Amino acid sequence: MPSNPKILKEMIWRNGVMMTKFKGLKKFMLPVMMWLIFEIIAITLWLTMQNIFYLFNFSYIGTSIAIGCLMFQLRYKYARRIAQFLVGSYMLVYLGWMCNENMQIEGFWYYLFTGVFEAATIHYAVAKIFGPFIFGRGWCGFACWTAMILDLLPYKIPQQPRKNGVG
Repeated sequence: MPSNPKILKEMIWRNGVMMTKFKGLKKFMLPVMMWLIFEIIAITLWLTMQNIFYLFNFSYIGTSIAIGCLMFQLRYKYARRIAQFLVGSYMLVYLGWMCNENMQIEGFWYYLFTGVFEAATIHYAVAKIFGPFIFGRGWCGFACWTAMILDLLPYKIPQQPRKNGVG
């Protein structure tokens, strides 16, 4: 620490300027971290399974979630819906209809008991077990294709209040 108060004040001011410059970058940390996590998963599965599909699959999902997180932090009104649409349409249309993958719980148990490491097993490991364990409950609601379909239904507000003792 310098003993001269003028130099100390100048260092604090300079650090203050540097801190204000870096405070703007904090909003990019969550999207970048989400993207990096998915890229690590993508590269690990691609190299261990020797299938480039995993690289494209997890890169696309990670990029979609990162875009949604960034838009949410920038206070974009439809950020969650855009992230749901990007991930949900990919999983429903491409994986579900075009690739004939069963991404529901029955597909998970079927693949698990047959000893096959397929899409439903990876989906449940990442989206239903490790994702909520690491990121909390909002994980599936933010990027789940089932939540996307349910959010598109016109029933946003219940017609009657919840009954006591039920649920």
